[in-house]
Amino acid sequence: MPELMRLDREGPIGILRFLQPAKRNPYSIAFVDELIAHLTAADRDDSIRVVVMTGGDHFSSGGDLVGFQAETGKGARATSEMVDRVHDGGRAAYRFRKPLVAAVCGVAFGAGLSLALSADIIVAAEDARLCEVFVRVGGCPDTGSSWLLAQRAGTGVARMLVLTGREIDGRTAQELRVVEECVPATQVEARALEIAREIAAHPLFGVQTAKRVMRASAECGYMEALDIERDAQSVLLCAHDFPEAMKAFSEKRKPEFRDC
Repeated sequence: MPELMRLDREGPIGILRFLQPAKRNPYSIAFVDELIAHLTAADRDDSIRVVVMTGGDHFSSGGDLVGFQAETGKGARATSEMVDRVHDGGRAAYRFRKPLVAAVCGVAFGAGLSLALSADIIVAAEDARLCEVFVRVGGCPDTGSSWLLAQRAGTGVARMLVLTGREIDGRTAQELRVVEECVPATQVEARALEIAREIAAHPLFGVQTAKRVMRASAECGYMEALDIERDAQSVLLCAHDFPEAMKAFSEKRKPEFRDC
């Protein structure tokens, strides 16, 4: 079986490259298995501080509908188990502890768009093609897109894109707040790496904690968010990086963080 993705390195940045852009990187079970394996490896590698996901000319066309037919033909139970296994890819991306940046060129449809939405930051090409394609094929949102899209763009925009199955380009996606940045296709990966380097320059424990706090707060109300922030910040204020930052500030010098 051909290799579907590869984890490259550029200093403290891991670059997860999807390797079948000619086939538009279909989101198959094998794709999910490799995605989980590479994200797990990157999570355990302390020298990797940020990961950029890129599919080259195409991010991902979404679910491997032809490949999934073998399971759907077995009935509801087998189909439910298959969908849950497909969802493991989204779980791995969403739960990834380090910052995750998606560099999106070409198509990001269905589960492929969900994977991009699971990242912390999305950089899209101006001519990228994004689509919640599910209703076009008689389905409904899966791989987390019903929640992820609403978190980013709001419930109204999410309903519009899901119910119409409308395809939007990168410029429109930025206007609708589906993606954070939009640049020409030739600059997407470079811009994603630039953002990754900016993140990687900060203390790792603080960045990981900030990501965890932001994700947890998005899933609760204001009062619960205050409690989450209190508990996390109390740990960081007593750790080595914050006291060093305060000492460096008083001494008018650059801080010397231990985990940078």
